[in-house]
Amino acid sequence: MMTLRFHPVIEVARAKRKQMPSSVRIKAGPVEFEYEGEAGLSVSDIKGLFSHIETLFKLPVLRESEQHTPAPETFVADGKSAPPTPAQTLHIASIANKLKVKTGPDLAVAAAASLQISETNKSFTRNELHDTMKKATMHYKKPMQGNLTKILQSLLGSKFNQISDGVYSLTAAEHESLVAQLA
Repeated sequence: MMTLRFHPVIEVARAKRKQMPSSVRIKAGPVEFEYEGEAGLSVSDIKGLFSHIETLFKLPVLRESEQHTPAPETFVADGKSAPPTPAQTLHIASIANKLKVKTGPDLAVAAAASLQISETNKSFTRNELHDTMKKATMHYKKPMQGNLTKILQSLLGSKFNQISDGVYSLTAAEHESLVAQLA
């Protein structure tokens, strides 16, 4: 929790001077607030604003963005970091479009590419795969949930490896192929 402390001398000085434009800028994680105007802001106004910003952090969307970590940097021979590859910056919907997804197995492969190439996970669970498939709203169809077992079985060996119960990864050949297609 952030705390804001004000010095009493500043408050007295504010009270003595004429009404001047006020300007406040607050950035707390993914939340930014900026105000400029003629109306003055009191300490209680600013404290109230902080309590509202604090409640925003309880929203799931903001918690996810706060926990999101960027893709790890890659390094080139001279020691400078290389820019992220296009696949590292693509959403599942964009990956599905680039791969011209038409079927459930196609979407599962696109979701696996999103998880392993964009998000740099070494493996993924069945639930992670399904949740990622659902994010490609233009391609996902409700029956895919019921057919997920058949979809996974059709991909095992050729495109997916099963690491343990409910945990999968792309085969090395499929991983290389997808990296090339998404470049």
